[in-house]
Amino acid sequence: MINRKQIVLLSLSLVFLLSSSMALAAEGLWQTDFAAAKAKAEKEHKLMLIDFTGSDWCGWCKKLKKEVFSKKLFQEQAPKEYILVELDFPQKTKLDEKLTAQNQALAKSYGISGYPSIVLADAKGVELARTGYKAGGPQAYLDHLNGFVENYKQAQILEKEANKLAGIEKAKKLDQAIALLVANGSKRTYDDLSDEIIALDKDGKAGLRPKYELPKKITAIESQLKQDKDFDKAVIALDELVPQAKSVPSLQQRIYLFQAGILIKGKGDKVKGMERLQLAQKAAPDTPTGQQLIKFIARMQQEETGADK
Repeated sequence: MINRKQIVLLSLSLVFLLSSSMALAAEGLWQTDFAAAKAKAEKEHKLMLIDFTGSDWCGWCKKLKKEVFSKKLFQEQAPKEYILVELDFPQKTKLDEKLTAQNQALAKSYGISGYPSIVLADAKGVELARTGYKAGGPQAYLDHLNGFVENYKQAQILEKEANKLAGIEKAKKLDQAIALLVANGSKRTYDDLSDEIIALDKDGKAGLRPKYELPKKITAIESQLKQDKDFDKAVIALDELVPQAKSVPSLQQRIYLFQAGILIKGKGDKVKGMERLQLAQKAAPDTPTGQQLIKFIARMQQEETGADK
């Protein structure tokens, strides 16, 4: 006959085994081999949820895992829609060399600059959305992700509709598709679609050509500036883009901000830099950047006034 002490020990053993099995199951939900994860996503017709994390040092990563990823609701529901992929960048724990090399290469290819970075991608690894920590628990996070997926699906529908059209009407549909993906926080470039839009809006009358062509020109100026450090040349080149950006106020704002940075940080010319900041604010006053610039300009003016006393 089993005595009371044996029953207690047996119960504790069962609890330990159950807890251990649950922990192992939770760990097993996350893939670390990216190639294998893509193959699994392809086979199961799912998207990938890629967690770029610093598991043993990143506070927000730990918070996201504790509040969302470790919860039963997430562990039950998320794998139905996504292949979960963990790409870790620990500082205390040492990963094997192959895994470290893989994770570093992927961080570079996806342009990861902070942790946690949560990327939604298709089975080929093409990014469709990007986010990070979000408060509210597992259901709120699942809803957050689902919003990205809905935008992605709608963008796919718009691309299919665009393929049935021609000229400016096709360009407008493609523009709508890109807008949904950009709203997803995706850092992916859309050169294939944007090049087609530029070609379709040859004269720029629809306002789409400058919207997609000018960012490429701005990026080219940024790259050239990094190489030759010629601040005056960069400012002049950007001046030439300002009239072209007239139909896209947010781009004019971006150009003026770029110039302000060059003048203030590069040349130490705060007077002309301030002029560009004011032009940036006036170019698109209702954007979040435009609103932030009001306070930023006022603070700079106060600092200058204080320095003169």
